[in-house]
Amino acid sequence: MGNYLWLYITIGVIVLIILVYSIATSKRRKKARLLSRIRAAYGVLPEREYADDELRKIRSFYELTKGDGYHVDDITWNDLDMDSVFIAMNHTFSSPGEEVLYDLLREPSFDEEVLRERERVTQYFIENEAAREAFQIRFASIGRTRKFSLAEFVGQFKSLELKDDLHYLLRTILLVIAIASIFVNVIIGSLVLLGVMVFNIYKYYKEKTDVEPYYISLSAIASLIDCADQIGSQNLKELDPVKDYIMDLRENCKPLKGLKRDMKWLGSGTIAGAGGDLMQIILDYLRMITHLDFLKFNRMVRKVVNYEDNILGLYWTMGLLESMIAIGSYRQTIPFSCTAEFCGNEKRLEIKDEYHPLIKEPVANSFSEERSLLLTGSNASGKSTFLRTTALAVLLAQTVNTVHAHSYKGGFFRVYSSMALRDDIESAQSYFIVEITSLKRIMDAAADQGAPVLAFVDEVLRGTNTVERIAASSEILRDLTHKNAMLVTATHDIELTELLSDCYSNYHFEEEIVDEEIRFNYILKKGKATTRNAIKLLSVMGYGQNVVSAAEDTAERFLKEGVWTHSRK
Repeated sequence: MGNYLWLYITIGVIVLIILVYSIATSKRRKKARLLSRIRAAYGVLPEREYADDELRKIRSFYELTKGDGYHVDDITWNDLDMDSVFIAMNHTFSSPGEEVLYDLLREPSFDEEVLRERERVTQYFIENEAAREAFQIRFASIGRTRKFSLAEFVGQFKSLELKDDLHYLLRTILLVIAIASIFVNVIIGSLVLLGVMVFNIYKYYKEKTDVEPYYISLSAIASLIDCADQIGSQNLKELDPVKDYIMDLRENCKPLKGLKRDMKWLGSGTIAGAGGDLMQIILDYLRMITHLDFLKFNRMVRKVVNYEDNILGLYWTMGLLESMIAIGSYRQTIPFSCTAEFCGNEKRLEIKDEYHPLIKEPVANSFSEERSLLLTGSNASGKSTFLRTTALAVLLAQTVNTVHAHSYKGGFFRVYSSMALRDDIESAQSYFIVEITSLKRIMDAAADQGAPVLAFVDEVLRGTNTVERIAASSEILRDLTHKNAMLVTATHDIELTELLSDCYSNYHFEEEIVDEEIRFNYILKKGKATTRNAIKLLSVMGYGQNVVSAAEDTAERFLKEGVWTHSRK
């Protein structure tokens, strides 16, 4: 008998060793696959596809935490197609990473020390591959929540109405009484126990539906805390360049560690989430009849509400670290970039070889100005692209300190734009009303103190007739230069180059018509546009010569006589 016992023990030990080895091997393989994916993605433009509401979810942290100060408004964000810029930069693996990166792009900084610190962390992760990958593996363990924002749920816990703990304790006490009744009378006690269990399971399913989404969010919060705890437990000597961030994670983790422990009582976060795990099945049925997970849920919700600042602090710190890793990765995907040199609140811009990152084979341009800029040139010559390129350079300089240029020097600016406007059908506003409303918000901002406004305006007041447009736009543009503002404005109205020559520097783009083909070089040149190729383009595009010749004659007559008359009847 003793020999059999030892045989059974030996077999059991062997099975246990095999099981432990299999689990350890599985974890190593999983980590190796993740590391391989991280390495393959670094320095490569992401090919990720976004669901319809995913960008809305990503902006939730920004909406939740933005203050009353300056931030990039929706008009400017859409004018510059910043969603596409964000997608190109989003080399993150977690919700905190991508949501904080989005927040950074919406909240330019006016503090040079803050931007230097971001650059220091970015460079640390660029130069220390082992540390970078160790952090990325931990961030990837949090993952992304595609349909909801964790930061959004943290705020919603405040309005959640919890049932009193006594509500659930009474059911647990009732279950204990039913079990005790079996020892008094087996048959009656068993029936009572069965009835109590059926009642508790029924109530469990009914009430779990209302709070189940919060189970999922609490699970995500627990993953966040676990990741922060792992990062915070690292050796500070080995990670000295980011030790302040690790210390910050440690401080915010202290009051939250109980949340991670309590999460084990909530299970998978779904009613039928146990799958094939026998232990989880047993625990799920235990939860159904005791409602102990509801008690833990109440406790966790109260802790989330009480320590919301700590949770958001973890979210911000880990998101910031991963954002800086993402910026380092993004820089590997573009031809070249530079960091910014700032000159306080001076209205000044010096940029060498700036280009737009979303354009294939872009043409780089340079300029240096302390006055506002007025751009002239024909359609498709490059004016609007220059506006967007320069606005993007300023925003990225003041957010992630990554400028698509060889050098950048400028003051701190609040960036506004009025470019891709259109009629507002829902409010029955004409294009002109939408346009003057957009310009008014820029004038109001320019009247405020603080960092100067840098405004980008494409075809000011294009929604009205020529005479009133030139008269009104010249006064608006002049008035803004007398306020706390610098402007970069594109126009077809060559008259403005003379009317505003005392306060605007003139630049232009031009095209050539060679062998009946339109050629654009997209090179910024000083001075106002001198070529008039709009009518010639009619011929290139196949319009009849009678139309082209008549148009040329009419234009020449107006320039000589100042009166519009048709050259043919």
